[in-house]
Amino acid sequence: MPHMKSVAIVFGIGAGSRYEVQKHQGISHLIEHILFKGTNKRKSTLEISQVIEGIGGEINASTSKETTHLYAKVPQEQFKTAFDVLADIILNSLMREEDLHKEKNVIIEEIKKYQDIPEELVEILLDKIMWKNHPLGRPVLGDEKSVSNIQREDLLSYINKFYHPKNLVISVAGNIKIAEVILQVEKYFKIMEQGVVKNYLPAKDNQKNTQIGIKFKKSNQTHLSFGFPGISRLDPDKYSVDLLDIILGSGLSSRLFQEIRAKKSLAYDIHSFIQYFNDTSSFNIYAGIDSSKLRETIQTILEELNKIKDDNLKENELKKAKEMYKGALSLSLESTLSRAFWLGNRMLLHGRPSTFDEIKEKIEEVKVKDVQKMAQNIFTKDKINLSIVGPFKKKDKEEYNSLLQKLC
Repeated sequence: MPHMKSVAIVFGIGAGSRYEVQKHQGISHLIEHILFKGTNKRKSTLEISQVIEGIGGEINASTSKETTHLYAKVPQEQFKTAFDVLADIILNSLMREEDLHKEKNVIIEEIKKYQDIPEELVEILLDKIMWKNHPLGRPVLGDEKSVSNIQREDLLSYINKFYHPKNLVISVAGNIKIAEVILQVEKYFKIMEQGVVKNYLPAKDNQKNTQIGIKFKKSNQTHLSFGFPGISRLDPDKYSVDLLDIILGSGLSSRLFQEIRAKKSLAYDIHSFIQYFNDTSSFNIYAGIDSSKLRETIQTILEELNKIKDDNLKENELKKAKEMYKGALSLSLESTLSRAFWLGNRMLLHGRPSTFDEIKEKIEEVKVKDVQKMAQNIFTKDKINLSIVGPFKKKDKEEYNSLLQKLC
């Protein structure tokens, strides 16, 4: 991207919470924190951050269910400095016992924070309902008990298992020459042992009936989230499902927004999104509503899902969704950091690079019948999962459960 003034570097590791054993749930995220606590070269978080922030850049990290990312964005001329910092963190983190003890407390507070946010809690509950005891059903952060259980030797063992070249993608975007990037990669990673890519426990779709979970939480709204098991990110029908998501719940012109908010004024926030994994996915629909509108909101959402299954999708609506899909992707790729993430994840999660033109071509190939076929396959009564978090009275829980089973 020679016209840019910045360069972004993303280190993507194929390790996330679905690779963890239950006893050490949250270890991927804990490692992401501990990596930044200091190296031989830079002894503390302050020293690490000052190097990048002192040149006008940003540095951070994130953990998901299948990946961990470390990333930096800096002025183009500071590429080598930023690469040195990220490589140093990955290769030379001290993993000190005292840092581990402190950071466990920090993460336990982070867990409590999300427990206090109903719109986060409702998604945590939904994952648990959908995936049960499978690693996908557990929070990325872990819980207080599992985080407290993790010892320094557990961290070192996990890093040895997952942090190696065969499980690492380095993605760079910006005003930088390819040869310069390759020189830095060889300089830091040439002597690193290759390692072996580890497998994850496959997710099995054994659901036979509607599943509902209700959690009491003192809040001003009731929060609900539907989840339907779907296809993996590697499935060729993925683009049909993406367009279904756009039509149903992305943006102000989506069907759910127009029906739930614009017409019936049932919710302020109503949207859909997809959690993709390498062997499955969940198609989610979230709404924050007045508790008295719960029944009407659920009925309206289910009616909208039935409509799109019943052959009422028109060509012009699909065309609009395609333009929205291509436009949003195009705009997101204007940023060097977004471009680096996108390219890196294509390699890390899809196993191959892709161009924007390739993706556009696949979007254009989708037909109305393809979207409706996916709607019919995904939105079935025996695959409904519903989580609800709100200010219920304890005695109302069974009554709501019974009512919702009838509605679903």
